[in-house]
Amino acid sequence: MKHRFAIDRQAELKRLVADEGTVAVGVLADRLEVSEMTVRRDLRELEGQGALARVHGGAVAGASLRFGSRLAKHQREKQAAARKLIELVPARGAIYLDGSTTIYHFAEALAKRDGLLVATNNLDTFLRISAYPGLEAVLIGGQLNRETDNFIGRAAQRVLDSLAFDVAFCSAFALDEMVGPSEPAVADAEIKEAACSRASRVCVAVNQHKLGSRVPGSWNFPRERAVLATDLPRTDPRLHPYRDRFASII
Repeated sequence: MKHRFAIDRQAELKRLVADEGTVAVGVLADRLEVSEMTVRRDLRELEGQGALARVHGGAVAGASLRFGSRLAKHQREKQAAARKLIELVPARGAIYLDGSTTIYHFAEALAKRDGLLVATNNLDTFLRISAYPGLEAVLIGGQLNRETDNFIGRAAQRVLDSLAFDVAFCSAFALDEMVGPSEPAVADAEIKEAACSRASRVCVAVNQHKLGSRVPGSWNFPRERAVLATDLPRTDPRLHPYRDRFASII
């Protein structure tokens, strides 16, 4: 239904962004039956009110970057993608878990494992793995990003530089076929890239809602060491654009 008045249109915009967590400008324009220019103007006003945050090509809900706000979003899809990673956990050695909620769900699968050093830059994930007696939990310290609840900065990078991982398990806020994975906070992206550079293998788990989107902070890894896991069947045509970025898709 077309919204004639700005106040009604902006109220619907806030509802859509709050429900989805992150929404592209084109999707919002289609839903509201208005131009993308109108959507961008409304998003600027709503950002000024603190109702949401604009990112490249869309918007995220005001609190949606906080760990607790992200945890329940698309939970079933996140868990489906995370389950595919279990077979890639080494029997011994060291692994890295990023500060995403997808990987937080994955961490539960480590409860009965032993002989692993598990490092992370997220306090919630650290507390979860600390409860598992067979694991040696390491929290990457540094500056706390209060928008995402992850530790970032030079101190965190120095700790990463002192470690080597058999596998780095990560998710991404967005995954675009041209720029690869990306995060709203550039500092978070820098930590992910640093952790991946210290890993023999990189496993990226995303749900289908992340595909085809991008935000400012891109991060990279060598294709020949990378695996993509999603909640979709590996042969789903929506995954075809990403085959050049990953050695395998599961």
